[in-house]
Amino acid sequence: MLVRRRTKAALQAAALFYATDRGWPVLPGAYVDQDRCSCRSLRCPEPGAHPADAVDLAAASRSSEVIRTWWNRRPYSVLLATGLEFDVLDAPAHVGYAAIHELNHLGFTPGPVVHLPSDRLLFLVRPGARDVYWYTIDHNDAAHLDVRHHGIGHVVLAPSGPCGADGPEPRWAVPPDPADRRLPEAVELLGTLVRSCQQDPARPPHAREEVSG
Repeated sequence: MLVRRRTKAALQAAALFYATDRGWPVLPGAYVDQDRCSCRSLRCPEPGAHPADAVDLAAASRSSEVIRTWWNRRPYSVLLATGLEFDVLDAPAHVGYAAIHELNHLGFTPGPVVHLPSDRLLFLVRPGARDVYWYTIDHNDAAHLDVRHHGIGHVVLAPSGPCGADGPEPRWAVPPDPADRRLPEAVELLGTLVRSCQQDPARPPHAREEVSG
C-alpha cells in the first residue's frame, strides 16, 4: 500500500482533529519520499503506512503540543492507535459495503468507516472487542471469513485529506458524525459482516487477528 506525500500542514491539521476533536490518540507514520518509504527499506511491506522510525506505539498522544512538534518536523502519515479509544474490524471493501447497505436498511448507523487504498474497510467499534470477535469467528466457518480484528498494540492509517492526483489515499466511507462521538459495539456489526462474507461468491480463504490484545 503506497501512501503518497502530503503537506505537513494538512497532515498536522488532520492529526490535531483526530486527537482534539475525537479524542483518538495519534502517531506519526512513515511517509513516501521520491517513491520510496522514508524508512528507506527496499522491501518495506507497507510504504508510508507504519510508525515512523524511533516512535514507539506507547507514544500515541492526544497532546496538541506533541502533535505540532511531530508534524513540524516531517510530512508524517497519520496513524491511529487501536485498542485505546476504539478497536477496528477490518473486511474486504465489497463485503464491508454490503454490510453497510444491510445495516442502513435496518436503520442502524455503522459508525466511522475508513476505505483503505488496499480496498479494505476499517469499522471503528468500541474497545475491548477481542473476545466477541473470537467467539463469533469460532462459531462460524472461519475458513470462509476474511474479517480481522485490530486491538491493543496496533495502528491503522487514517484519512488525512482528499485524494489527490499523486495517488490514492485512505478516505472515509462513513465519516465521523460531528454531533455524535459514540461508537458501535463490535457485536452489533460482526453478525452482518459474517453474513456478507458467507454470501460472497469469492469466498476469501482465511480469517485472522492482526495482533493479540
